[in-house]
Amino acid sequence: MRIVKFAKLAPAFVASAFLFGATPAAADVLTFATFSSITPIKNIRFVNSGTATSRAEDAQIYTTSTANANSAGATKVYFSFLQTGLSSFVNNVVADYALTASVAKGDMASIVAGYVIQPAVTGTMTFKSTAEITLASPYFAPTSFAAGSNLLTVTFNTGMAGSRNASSSTLSGSTEGGSTIQFTSDFLDFSDVSNTDLSTTFSAMTSLLQVAATGNQSVTSFRATAGGQFSSDPAPMVVGIVPEPVSWVMMMAGFAMLGVAIRRHPRSGPLTL
Repeated sequence: MRIVKFAKLAPAFVASAFLFGATPAAADVLTFATFSSITPIKNIRFVNSGTATSRAEDAQIYTTSTANANSAGATKVYFSFLQTGLSSFVNNVVADYALTASVAKGDMASIVAGYVIQPAVTGTMTFKSTAEITLASPYFAPTSFAAGSNLLTVTFNTGMAGSRNASSSTLSGSTEGGSTIQFTSDFLDFSDVSNTDLSTTFSAMTSLLQVAATGNQSVTSFRATAGGQFSSDPAPMVVGIVPEPVSWVMMMAGFAMLGVAIRRHPRSGPLTL
C-alpha cells in the first residue's frame, strides 16, 4: 500500500521540483535581490504565436509599459538588494524593468500531475536605476552610480510552470537543476558564484493557466503582474567600493593590538607525560 501511495505522489513531486527549481540539499543558495510591481498593473504579456508556418517561435513573453500595450516596453517596479552594504541604499528603489523572452518553435507545453509546464523559455530581463544612487558608509569611500546603471541583468534558459487552471505561473530555475542563468550588475561581482537561481511569479493572470488544445500546444495567452527574487551560492560581492584611508588606519591599529595581546599571553609549559 505504501508503494502505491508513493507512486501517486511521484509525478507531483517531479512537477513541484521543476516549478521551484529545486537544488541539491548541500547547496546554500542565498537571495540577494527582489523586485515587486509598484501598482497592480498588468505589466507582463504572454502571447501564444499560433500555428502559422512562418512563425519563429511558439510563444513570446515581454514587459509592457501600460496594461493594454501590445508591444514590448519597460515598466516601473520596486527593486531591492539584500546585501550588507547595499540594502540601506537600494531598498525599494524605482527601476525600469524590461523582459523579453520566447518559447522556441516546437517546445510544446505539457500537463504533469495537475501542473502546466512550459519548457525552454529563453530570454533576458534587466533592471536599471531611474535615479542616481550613492553608497556611503563610515568604512567606505562614497561611490555614486548614475541613473540608468545596471542594477541587475539576467540571461536565462529555464522553464515556466504553475497549477492548471490557476491564475498564476512561475518562471523559475537553478543552474544546478539544469537551467542556464547568468547575472551581471554594476553593483555586484558574480565571478565567484557557482550556482544561480531565479524565481519570477506572474500573478493575477487575465486567463487561467492552460495549454492550447489545438495548434502549437504552448501555454495560452495571458497578461499578468510580475514580482520575484534572485539568489546565488555563494552570495555575490559588492563591487567598486574601497575602504577610505581612515578605515585602513583603524584596521592596521586593530592588527597591531591583536599582535600585542598575543605576545603578552603566557605560554604554556612543556607537556609532560
